[in-house]
Amino acid sequence: MKNSLVYIYIFLTIIAPFFLNSCGSNEPVDSNFKNTNSGTTAGIFKVDIDGKTFVAASVQALVNDNYISISGLKTPSGEMVQITLPAPFNKVGTYSWKSVNGAGGIIGLVYIPTSGAAPYISSSKGSGGASDNIGYTDTASITITKIDIVNNKISGNFQFTGVKFKDLTGTSIETKILSNGSFTDVTFTKDIPVPITNNSFSAKLDGSVFSPVYIDALNSTGNINIIARRGTVETIGLSFLNTIAVGTYPLDSFIGNYKAGYIKNNNIDGSGIFSVNTGSITITSHDKINKKVAGTFKFSAISLIVSETHNITEGTFSVSY
Repeated sequence: MKNSLVYIYIFLTIIAPFFLNSCGSNEPVDSNFKNTNSGTTAGIFKVDIDGKTFVAASVQALVNDNYISISGLKTPSGEMVQITLPAPFNKVGTYSWKSVNGAGGIIGLVYIPTSGAAPYISSSKGSGGASDNIGYTDTASITITKIDIVNNKISGNFQFTGVKFKDLTGTSIETKILSNGSFTDVTFTKDIPVPITNNSFSAKLDGSVFSPVYIDALNSTGNINIIARRGTVETIGLSFLNTIAVGTYPLDSFIGNYKAGYIKNNNIDGSGIFSVNTGSITITSHDKINKKVAGTFKFSAISLIVSETHNITEGTFSVSY
């Protein structure tokens, strides 16, 4: 497994704000939100980052047959910690890179210091990329201590060291040590509630019509995030700066300002997640006062695990955020 594989989990930073914003028991994701008291019925999410305690203002979880996903977000900075355990690791137990790799799987542990910043990502030592640098030590451990299906609460603890290259030369790294992490009685849902909107989204996937059952858009931490999902997992996602103007922009994978991705399934090895190879997004209108944006897009999507590719064409969207 290559270190670059872990970057597919940045796609979850597009998806995460939707369920962070979807439950009334949570604090809002709105950039005007100032209260950082996390002592709500949604639960508590905290972790020490290089010795400084991070307490999430918004916290939420999805727990279903496909994965566990837990996110803690601080606004308006966009500082965020994301934990993902795909099936079959979506149950009570303790998980490390050693145990998960031994089962042919992958986990997602991501720290984003501010909106738009390059992520610090946990990876197993010797898997390639930044994690092979002598200055990196794998400390990842996630323990799910409780999944209360009666009251829809999840608890556990975690730690990991996130790593990224300092620059494009790839010769030196930066790390963030996350320790003493815990999530306590965090309210979970099985799915993101379907909003009632006038949003529209259409595309062709490998020449066939992609008809989503869930379409939503959200202005969160400096970005407009759009997701369109059919079924329980399969998703096309777009993300771009909320200051975007009319024009055409090249799409990147999950580390640029104009991002897109495609999730086909929840295979434990990550082979169902596809990143942009080439593509573009065209903004045809953007009403920043009434918060409406429309445009078109297309991209080819590749896997970092298998040789399979997908082409998303004739994409259009018109959404309120």
